[in-house]
Amino acid sequence: MMKAAYFTHPGGVNQIQVGQLPVPAIGPTDVLVKIQEAAVDRVDAYVRSGTFQTPLKPQQVIGRDARGTVVKVGTEVHAFHVGDHVWTNSMGYGGRQGITAQFVAIPETRLFPMPAVDPSSWLALVHPGATAAIIVTQLLKLKPDQTLLIEGGGGHVGRLLIQCAKIAGLHVIATANPRDFSTLTVLGAKVIDYAAGWEQHLSQPVDAIIDTSGRVPLQLNLDQLAVGGCIILIAASQNSEATFNLPNFYMAEQQLRGFVISHASLASLTQAGEWLIAHADVLKAPEFERLPLSRAASAHEMVMDPQVKARLLITLQ
Repeated sequence: MMKAAYFTHPGGVNQIQVGQLPVPAIGPTDVLVKIQEAAVDRVDAYVRSGTFQTPLKPQQVIGRDARGTVVKVGTEVHAFHVGDHVWTNSMGYGGRQGITAQFVAIPETRLFPMPAVDPSSWLALVHPGATAAIIVTQLLKLKPDQTLLIEGGGGHVGRLLIQCAKIAGLHVIATANPRDFSTLTVLGAKVIDYAAGWEQHLSQPVDAIIDTSGRVPLQLNLDQLAVGGCIILIAASQNSEATFNLPNFYMAEQQLRGFVISHASLASLTQAGEWLIAHADVLKAPEFERLPLSRAASAHEMVMDPQVKARLLITLQ
């Protein structure tokens, strides 16, 4: 048996139980991983609450991102061996078991080797990092020296977006709270105050906009976008409806799309993971806070609290 944090019915944080579950068996293409730490993401709370509809196990272990050590491999596994240090960031949804447990059976295709960096910092980075990497390297079709505007650059995803965009050779402008200016400037962004009137500080239209805040009216964003430009939304506005000038939109050949990493394909996640590993030596991870397994329910409360700025990691060993 093993310790795990799980729920049997979607609902509030009180549905999370910390108890004993059987150590999972592995199939021929699975890897049994002894988990050291599991990250806590907002999407984990959405899965647990039922807000994000996805197939669940009868005893659904919480969490999607973790790091650990390989203790057993399936008969058809060739990429990993006992003792390897690994990480994953796509478990816990789509019918897959979660990772906040002492042992987890993970498909070989959803594992990556741990790069030569601090492992806890890496785990704190992989969820916002994969989101940023997919957007910058796969969804945006920008060329070096084009300009990207990141709205909400001070958040976890915003800071990784800045880093990924700079690696890709883009000019980056970020809106943020003035308290984050110095940090974002070091990352390579030109920073402007996100207060009303921020658009007046743009000297010319930008080639793409990523809205991580959900606070900017759609038409205001479209007005800042160059011909052929693209807006990617990764946050929901409190107003569920938006209006915009349709003739101007299509005549300027602009594009609008949403992105949720939980809908990303395995191929897309794999490409993003490999890209992150290739740039592991230059990427700066967000700050993190460790919590024991006994505080799994508290972690789900904390991750939804906008006052909690650190990434949350649950320790399993």
